[in-house]
Amino acid sequence: MISIKALITPIPDGIKIELLGTNYVKGLINYYEKNTSSEIDLDELILRDFNQLILDNKFIKLLKLWSEESLLIILNLVSLKSQTENKIKLKIIDYYNLKYDEVDKIDNIYLNKTDCEIPLHDFQERMRRKVINLIFNNEKRFLIHMPTGSGKTRTAGEIILDFIRLSSSQSLLNEKMKILWIAQSGELCYQAYETIKWLIDSKGTKNISLAHFYGNENLSVGIENESAIIFCSIQKLLLHYTEPIWNKIRSENYLVIVDEAHRSVAEQWIQALNFFVNNKSVYLLGLSATPGLGTKTNDATHHLSTYYHGNKISLLNEKYIPIERPIHYLVEREFLAKINRITINSDITINDERLKTDVDEFQFTTKTLKELSVNPSRNTSIINIITSEFKRNRKILVFTCGLEHNRILQSLLLENNIQSATVDQNTKNRTSIINRFKEGDLMILLNYGVLTTGFDAPKTDVCLIARPINSIVMYSQMVGRILRGPKNKGNRENTLYTIKDNLNHGDYDEMFTSFDEFYT
Repeated sequence: MISIKALITPIPDGIKIELLGTNYVKGLINYYEKNTSSEIDLDELILRDFNQLILDNKFIKLLKLWSEESLLIILNLVSLKSQTENKIKLKIIDYYNLKYDEVDKIDNIYLNKTDCEIPLHDFQERMRRKVINLIFNNEKRFLIHMPTGSGKTRTAGEIILDFIRLSSSQSLLNEKMKILWIAQSGELCYQAYETIKWLIDSKGTKNISLAHFYGNENLSVGIENESAIIFCSIQKLLLHYTEPIWNKIRSENYLVIVDEAHRSVAEQWIQALNFFVNNKSVYLLGLSATPGLGTKTNDATHHLSTYYHGNKISLLNEKYIPIERPIHYLVEREFLAKINRITINSDITINDERLKTDVDEFQFTTKTLKELSVNPSRNTSIINIITSEFKRNRKILVFTCGLEHNRILQSLLLENNIQSATVDQNTKNRTSIINRFKEGDLMILLNYGVLTTGFDAPKTDVCLIARPINSIVMYSQMVGRILRGPKNKGNRENTLYTIKDNLNHGDYDEMFTSFDEFYT
């Protein structure tokens, strides 16, 4: 078939210039003559704007240079949205009084694709299908393992919608069905609520109550008599789950979703979880970027695997085979950012008596953290990094050694006329500070004890880990703050600085797969 370019080429250059616009072409020619030896290609310019140019009456008149056969070919080659396409057809048909038979195009209708307004990424869609397949086949417990920044909450939200619809085919016809979303903080609960509400508003088939049980939020009166998704912080649930209303909710609860599921088997968490999930009717879905605890060989990780029946679902390729290097896979496809890692040697040896915890991680003593906070050479390195990156107009997130370290670094930055803000667990206006950082009004955010999870600022350019780390999980969660790539509203590349007195965990791909051996 003749191409549009083949039809354009015979047109005299003078007419092509007239069609494109004399000043437009002149401006391009002047630039080419000054900066390159290449010549301007008028045909390519016309092809680039063909779908717009063809709407111009001037162009319609120029078509008299073509035969009727060529004009009919044009009608079949132009591919635009239907309203614009019809406008083009009518102009050409009316101007030349053509007899245009669209019968030949009918077969092409069946090749058109739908245009989903909010589709899942392909790897998220495969995850959704896999989980729903397991639910349909009555598997009760499974853990979704997806990197931070790859859309765990969005994927889980789609699974909730499917579960609500699937429940009717599973004979769960109870119109008071409850779904629990459990997270470690109110911030995580609220982020999940925003995503789930948006999805139900966009795709739901019926209204459902969305209840909040975290911070100062309490269950609304009569919620036990409604179909509802209840967003709960584990702390508040632990204090209240034995109350009578929760026993009523438990009797109509069919799905429990646990965010940051690697915490599920902590002694207190598991008491509350067991109250809801030790029931043959309940499905348990865990979400985590780091499905393990402490070291590779500790009992807690084995316990976590067992708790989810060994069903860990990682990213799958188009053949539904687990992807060996999920981080690399998502970076290559621009869903995650490439991380440029820079290690800074502090020349400090930490001689610490490690305090064992119930998951075989350890905590650094307050004395050690205070000593690191005031170390002059260490702080000089930190300030030099922040100052250098700030001058490059980069947004910087810093994990510090403590509240005093926050204040010290903030004061040192002010000495350099650089504004920053600090956040910790006691910061009252934390939300407004974080929003300023997200929106770009604040370029440097110093934090201690928060922002390892539930913090979403995709355009963060630099992460500086200026504190010692006590676990692979914590380290990977910190790195996760700068993992969002261009297709997830983030950057193509970001920079990670790690002070060398931190523990060495290897590259992020290695950390991400550290716990695979515990899952079948």
